[in-house]
Amino acid sequence: MIKQQPAQIYLATARGQRQTQGYNCWSTFNFGNYQEESKKGFGSLFLFNYHILAPKQSTTIVTQKDSLQYFLPLYGGIKYINPQEEKETLIITEQIEQIVSNEETTFELSNPFDENVSFLQIGFNAKTTSFETDYLKFDFEEKNKLISLFKNNTATAFIAQFDGRKELHYQLKNKQNGIFVYIINGAFEFENRLLESGDALSLKETEVVEWESLSKNAMLLLIEIPLV
Repeated sequence: MIKQQPAQIYLATARGQRQTQGYNCWSTFNFGNYQEESKKGFGSLFLFNYHILAPKQSTTIVTQKDSLQYFLPLYGGIKYINPQEEKETLIITEQIEQIVSNEETTFELSNPFDENVSFLQIGFNAKTTSFETDYLKFDFEEKNKLISLFKNNTATAFIAQFDGRKELHYQLKNKQNGIFVYIINGAFEFENRLLESGDALSLKETEVVEWESLSKNAMLLLIEIPLV
């Protein structure tokens, strides 16, 4: 008999959406005017947004709590501008920006390119005194393996790209933690559940998770998160 862990699926079609001219945002968890009882977040992970910015467009991000946020370009790149720190950084694919924010933090993200760009915004509740804003890199050196994005006492995150019909598993570092997975592209069978682009899944009370990619160039993001 297959053991069923406590799980929640977040369908792409059920995300909150905010749209203005040249800008789209889809929210897996509660964000802005999108508020649902079942979308309160998972452990310290309270924010998971997928953004698309049209050419030469920008959006202003206003944070309202102490948090650790990450911006991960999926296609193209974004310019991160923090007027308080007088900092401007271009973040492109295979790069990620770690941002320490509080209730007074405001910054701008813009698209300097001539085509649409897409990126993820990931936010964790955190005591930010132990972190610094940082610019991180990773490398898709090979497919069909987990590649580290970041690791700290708030979360451990990986990204991976797969050929079709490839299987992999992940052993949790701490069995008290939970797993959150987001499908960036393609389709997967993840713990006997079909997940497609934009879908997400959270799992508790598990020590090992297994999955199989069902399409070529399928890509996912996997995060191990302390729940206590």
